Amino acid sequence: MVKKGSKRVRVFDIAHIYPLNATEHEKLILIAEELLSDDIDCEENFIALCKECHKIYDTRKTVQEYRQLVEIKKTINKIKALSQTWDRQTLHKDIAVVARDLETLSELDIKNTTLSFAALKLSQKKDETLGIMNEMKIGQYILSFFAPIRESLRKLELEEKAKSLFICSQVKSYYTLLLMQGFDQSQIFEEMCVWFMTNTVIKERSKSEVLVSYFIQNCEIFSDDTA
Repeated sequence: MVKKGSKRVRVFDIAHIYPLNATEHEKLILIAEELLSDDIDCEENFIALCKECHKIYDTRKTVQEYRQLVEIKKTINKIKALSQTWDRQTLHKDIAVVARDLETLSELDIKNTTLSFAALKLSQKKDETLGIMNEMKIGQYILSFFAPIRESLRKLELEEKAKSLFICSQVKSYYTLLLMQGFDQSQIFEEMCVWFMTNTVIKERSKSEVLVSYFIQNCEIFSDDTA
């Protein structure tokens, strides 16, 4: 959307992934391809494209482009289904207390609480879909922040029995739902970070990443045991 004067104008088109009125050529090249819906003229078969790309796609469609749009739309549909399922699901508000505790840590605190590399479980739980950059980042967050977060959750437990357990169970449930939706580890890490920021007062992406990394180390995320 762009602003023109006092109005907001859309600069994209709603395109049909599988053509609404397919030509004989399109029917031939797409005959064995996956359909997102039996109803061609429905939301499941719609995608937003810029006007120029829409024109090119409609006039010079290829099987490769069709498959690419199908995969993009399938990801969009998964995220939509996820948001509909969890639109009222929030993390316990006291996870924000843990995030605030991170702000009070000094450099000396972090050095004094760093885990040894021998304590890491990430290497046993990650797969190739996590990606080397995420693996390095998560590994460093675990080394630096696992012990302080564990202590912060312990304090919550002293205030009210099973409070930290309840938070952990919420995180594990959301992870399980992502797994059921077919997300890979990189996508799960991304969606978990967004979920933390959306459902808490946490505004900084890095804090969200630190907290998700803690739950990866603490066997809540990427665990084979989803029971």
